[in-house]
Amino acid sequence: MFDDTLVDAIYEAGAIPELWPSVLDKLADLVGARGGNIICARPGGQQIRASSPRIEQVAREFEARGWGARNSRLDRYLARPPHAGFLTDSDLHSEEELRTLPVYAEFLVPRGAAAGAATLVRGAMDDALAITMEGFADHAGSRAAVPMLDALRPHLARAATLSGRLAMERARAAVEALAMIGTPAAMLDTQGRLLIANALFEPAIGKSVLDLRSRLKLLDARSDKGFSEALARLLAKQEGSSIAIDLGSRRAAMHLLPVRGHARDIFSSATGLLIFSDAADGRLPQQDLLQALFDLTPSEARIAREIAQGSGITAVAAAAGLSRETVRSHLKAVFEKTNTRRQSELAMLLPRYGLTSADHGGD
Repeated sequence: MFDDTLVDAIYEAGAIPELWPSVLDKLADLVGARGGNIICARPGGQQIRASSPRIEQVAREFEARGWGARNSRLDRYLARPPHAGFLTDSDLHSEEELRTLPVYAEFLVPRGAAAGAATLVRGAMDDALAITMEGFADHAGSRAAVPMLDALRPHLARAATLSGRLAMERARAAVEALAMIGTPAAMLDTQGRLLIANALFEPAIGKSVLDLRSRLKLLDARSDKGFSEALARLLAKQEGSSIAIDLGSRRAAMHLLPVRGHARDIFSSATGLLIFSDAADGRLPQQDLLQALFDLTPSEARIAREIAQGSGITAVAAAAGLSRETVRSHLKAVFEKTNTRRQSELAMLLPRYGLTSADHGGD
């Protein structure tokens, strides 16, 4: 059996998430596995939050090659009624499937990782946390390890719950701190659903922003398309984005930023920080403001400023030493990024961000 030092290490990791990789290694040593993972799991997708050092390279390769979206191991576990214990690959697949399914034949078997055991700790909404032991010598070895793993599971589940609660409190503190400096902010989970919003963000909910079970949705169709694309970039590449949005009575900029750090990487379901820019906030230098708000390139930002100040395409092209077609191409990108359709809309939008606009000049 296991000793109290392992249980103590599990609860210590519950309070200090960066300790989980070493705990996974200790668990693997105890049961004869190669290593372990902690995975945020949902039907048709997964996101690795932590891996023990001995299995990390294989785990990252598995995710990078897209097998996480075709992982019958987790999909079948998620489809079962709740089970407060560990299940093995051989519990979830037939012998023939373990030989022939692509995830086994093409990836797991060649890497000596076909025999594993996993348990689910179900959390908020539809997500679940999978704690897995990987790389047993064979399926008989993974089945033999289940009684030991089941004995440890209550401690693992309680530590996971503790980590989740602490991470949620840190997320709550972050959005409240932004409220103190006048910034509307909210936290989103791994599917773009609303977790926490501060008091400055809340008035937009139900008016310009819909808090749906599937994900946060913007009422304006063009804004929502931009938000959907930004969310996809965030989840796939951990890249932040800025888009223009329609808040009904005014237009503003919305920034979607990745939540980083050990707490997010392991147990927190908070993945994105969503903030609305304060149009009256002049703290950013003018020359950088448009790039920061709308993800414009330096050339796009310069052209946008000049158009907003009344210059026409011909004048902008002459001043910049560019062809009219090049300026038109830049301006088309500006329209797309700022969610505007024409120069007059751009000229109305940009003065809200500290730019003085003269009478708008056309071509």
